[in-house]
Amino acid sequence: MMLLLYNILSTLVLLIYLPRLIFKKGPADRLRYLSERLGVSQYAAADIWVHAVSVGETIACMPFLKQLKKEFPQMKIVFSTTTYTGQGVALEKFPEADRIMYMPWDSGLCAGRAVKFLAPEIFVTMETELWPQLFKKLKGRGSRIVVINGRISNNSFKGYKRIRPFIKKVLTYVDVFYMQGKNDAERIIALGAEQKRVSVTGNFKFDINLPAVKHHKTWLDNIEGRILVAGSTHRGEDEIVLEAFKSVRESIPDLKLVLAPRHPERFQEAEDILKKKGFNFIRRTEMEERGQGIEGEKGHRAYDVILLNTIGELTEVYSAAAVVFVGGSLLPYGGHNIMEPAYWAKPVVFGPHMDNFMIAEEFLRQGAALMVKDAGDMANAVTDLLQYPDKAKEMGQRAKVITEENTGAVRKAVELIRNMLNEAGHHGTV
Repeated sequence: MMLLLYNILSTLVLLIYLPRLIFKKGPADRLRYLSERLGVSQYAAADIWVHAVSVGETIACMPFLKQLKKEFPQMKIVFSTTTYTGQGVALEKFPEADRIMYMPWDSGLCAGRAVKFLAPEIFVTMETELWPQLFKKLKGRGSRIVVINGRISNNSFKGYKRIRPFIKKVLTYVDVFYMQGKNDAERIIALGAEQKRVSVTGNFKFDINLPAVKHHKTWLDNIEGRILVAGSTHRGEDEIVLEAFKSVRESIPDLKLVLAPRHPERFQEAEDILKKKGFNFIRRTEMEERGQGIEGEKGHRAYDVILLNTIGELTEVYSAAAVVFVGGSLLPYGGHNIMEPAYWAKPVVFGPHMDNFMIAEEFLRQGAALMVKDAGDMANAVTDLLQYPDKAKEMGQRAKVITEENTGAVRKAVELIRNMLNEAGHHGTV
């Protein structure tokens, strides 16, 4: 009865929303967008159907998709997104997909037709995206349904609790829940998922593919003194970091700073700030152009700050750091991935705004990181870590342990799909 009411409401909303679907700005191929959202496209049978809502989920899903296709090249893999921005990322990063499409509207007619022709062996959805009508139609066709990288925020949990009987019914369609953390697992069980179907597997975002420590000499080897890395800084944070750095250098004059703005469009902005504040700095690209290291042309330590104005080097820079500040956290930007510096067993410092990485709470609880609120706080924390290297080393090791305990989510998800396919009589190549 509840699903019937949901289907009626969903269909009514579709009718109201239809003009917006037709005239929605953004999709390059409007006809394809509309036909797939309405479930009237031409579909061919698929073995595995994976869904992610938008850009962030799509990017996080890529290692999983790539590994699936590598292990099961004969399997027909369909990947869907809800947003056109996610669609663009998928088309660019997963060209080996058998089909990339938009998720059909979650009504009996739209979802039902797509399921009828796709009829996947396994349907995989990222981050606890629940689709009542789609799930019902999939189970009716004999598909197995898997939630991977599952999470339930505080707000979502409060909302779902208000309609718990309905949510509990929807959750009965799901065969396996692979949740990011213990809290997520507890919440999905509280909403009605069977405990035996729920596992904690970690977060896809933490499954970072990092290189081993490089043995060949790089520009980082030319830096004399210890290095403070400020990674992925946002507007308003550079000034705070520089103030803290200046303060620390009063007691630790050999300290160098690598300042890495989050977005390339901010490189010039960060450079202007460095000039305005009178720091001796060099652009990372300028070091290469001059064929010199940090010491400068005359062999003396000419530069205090390196502006990392390149893409893709930050991970390697973390490996050379004495202390790392993770940006996007002093101001309400949501923070960035603390697992990268933790992978290198580096002591981590961040601000109070780590909303996008709730695992930061675990770092603090286990003494694997320090939270700072302003330049004074940061200066004190960095100075303390540099003056007491044993303390810094212990903090870095704790961070490394957390990283090891919370990675492997992609591998576990691939193993789950492999086991399901084997049970169904399919076999991979690896």
